[in-house]
Amino acid sequence: MNKRYLTLISIFLLIGIGSCETKDPDSQQAQATSQSQEHILVETVLPSMKNFQKELRVVGTVEPLEFVDVLPLESGQTSRVLVDIGDRVTKGDLLVVLDNPIIERNVEALKVEASAAEKHLVRMNAASKAAAGLISASELDNAEASAARANSALNTGLDRLRFLQVKAPISGVITQRNIHPGAVVENGLTSPNQTPMLTIVSCADIRVLLPYPERDMRFIFKDADIELNFSDIDLKLDTKVSRVSAAINPDSRTVDVFVDISSPDCSIRPGIYVEGTLMGGSRDSLMSLPAGVRFVENGLPFASAVIHGLVKKIPLTILAEDKNSIAFSADGIDASTQFIITGRNLVTEGEAVSTKMKQ
Repeated sequence: MNKRYLTLISIFLLIGIGSCETKDPDSQQAQATSQSQEHILVETVLPSMKNFQKELRVVGTVEPLEFVDVLPLESGQTSRVLVDIGDRVTKGDLLVVLDNPIIERNVEALKVEASAAEKHLVRMNAASKAAAGLISASELDNAEASAARANSALNTGLDRLRFLQVKAPISGVITQRNIHPGAVVENGLTSPNQTPMLTIVSCADIRVLLPYPERDMRFIFKDADIELNFSDIDLKLDTKVSRVSAAINPDSRTVDVFVDISSPDCSIRPGIYVEGTLMGGSRDSLMSLPAGVRFVENGLPFASAVIHGLVKKIPLTILAEDKNSIAFSADGIDASTQFIITGRNLVTEGEAVSTKMKQ
């Protein structure tokens, strides 16, 4: 009897275990289906188009609006140098005196020839008036031509003498001096590659050069308001952009912005550093999102979007921003893309989610 009862108990246990095993798969599938239908709900927003103001700040330098390397217009030996580095000069001031004995002797000879030609012409005219027909018209013409040529040659020689006095072509400050008494210099017209005697920089009219990044070009235009801060001389100026370069520097990927200003007392010296702050406005509407959509990983901006029901991390290029919004660009994104504004920390990339548009 005991063996029979044990056998029956064993059979009932096996049947029970088998029935439990056949029910478990159905139960697990039902549970999985239930879980798949319970996606996390996230709140999303759509991009909008907006105009932005952007503060653009870069460091630039002051350049002279005018500068001249002074070369002589005639060859000669330096007799006197009347200026030195730092001297202020006015256009027409005498800078350097040269000596050229050859030109001086040639001019003396030309004076004699011109005087003789003039006297000969006077005698010919007097003789023609005293006795009609004594002097032919062709002889008078030749005498007049000879006098004119002699006077022209003399004037050329006198010009060469004047060129031995080198004068300032512009007003400004002497910034380089490469000439000393006794030095021989060549005619700058025939030897333009020689070292200049002097360099004159106009400090009254100067130009500020500010290299702005290429990405900011849309915010920069002529006559835009700009603040210049010369920290070394404790000076700030509010002015306007004078001109914007039409080309991008291929090495630095910057666009040159120029601001022309005056400094009559030369207090703003060429070469000094200046900080330019420009409030640029986008002329075209830019795609924007609320600032809360953005997050940063490894120093780079991202946003989480919901594409075909799945979470996808999107790298952003930030074009501008203000307190509430960011202007951006991103590959494969348009105005119909939903971005997660609430619940981003509850989901992971590739996870299926339910969405609700933020009101």
